[in-house]
Amino acid sequence: MTGTTEARIRSAMANCSRGEARRMTLPGWVREVGLDPLDDVLGWRDPRSSGRGALLVDGADGLVGIALRAATGGARAAAMCALCRTTHTAGGVALFAAARSGAAGRQGDSVGTYVCADLACARHVRVEKATVALRPVPGTDVAQRRAGLRERALAFVATVTGPPVG
Repeated sequence: MTGTTEARIRSAMANCSRGEARRMTLPGWVREVGLDPLDDVLGWRDPRSSGRGALLVDGADGLVGIALRAATGGARAAAMCALCRTTHTAGGVALFAAARSGAAGRQGDSVGTYVCADLACARHVRVEKATVALRPVPGTDVAQRRAGLRERALAFVATVTGPPVG
């Protein structure tokens, strides 16, 4: 992994301390991803701790990442990812929570959503034809699904990094 890529990803993490970002385990495939610009939403589970993950997206102000925690167990029935809107068979979607940025997060405030359990939404929106395990939104093409994923991921990141609602 190039030091520049790794440093950029770690410095983009908006809802954890520098020390937590430094201790994150980044999977090896991340070194293959071009970050200028980042065309897709990247998500990964921590190779050392499956309960942790991260989401990285290129926003208006540059790269922004959020650290995620997975709830134990996955959906027991078919469920839809809130980000890519792909329907998965049982266990394919999990509840992920992200601590809010800043003081709110340090006080325990967090937000959560149901996301692909493998955090591979960018790969799932590229599925051309529905399978037993993955069913993309009917009547949409890959470009529409990619754009929708990006829009919803940015909105979720904004709920994590913005001021608490209410």
